Amino acid sequence: MTYGPMQLVVVGFGQAALPLGFVNQLRRLREDGVVRLVDAVFIAKDEHGDLTEIRASDISEDEAVLLGTLSGALFGYGAAGELGAEIGAELGGLAAAESGEFGLDSNDIDEIADLIPRGSAAAFILLEHLWAVGIKEAIQNADGAVIAHGWITPATLVAMGEDAAAEAGV
Repeated sequence: MTYGPMQLVVVGFGQAALPLGFVNQLRRLREDGVVRLVDAVFIAKDEHGDLTEIRASDISEDEAVLLGTLSGALFGYGAAGELGAEIGAELGGLAAAESGEFGLDSNDIDEIADLIPRGSAAAFILLEHLWAVGIKEAIQNADGAVIAHGWITPATLVAMGEDAAAEAGV
């Protein structure tokens, strides 16, 4: 099975409630087959410091173990070559199998919760871009490879303009 590109998105909210508009848009993208929710954690801290945690995922336990194994292998290979890949694959698969979590564990959640101001929230969403599976396969079949990618946001364009102006001495 070919998986689409994965993206981790972290969103902060100025209130401790999960915004309905955000939930509805994410639901629509999932229902339309645009993205798949690999792992999501929403953490809110009310004015008293009490936490609310909501988790969601569209993947099965078996897929979580497979993705944990693949991620661990790739990380291990990058860190220590082939031996690292074997160790990383085993650790990644075991972590997903034991905890049922692919992304953030309870220690990660605790650390994040400490950083969230009272009366606010954060969402950590690992998405698989299903819309890109076909183009990914076409690139692979043509012996191609993605050379670069990134998000162009208004803030990115402003920063690029500022850099260009500074280089031009404007």
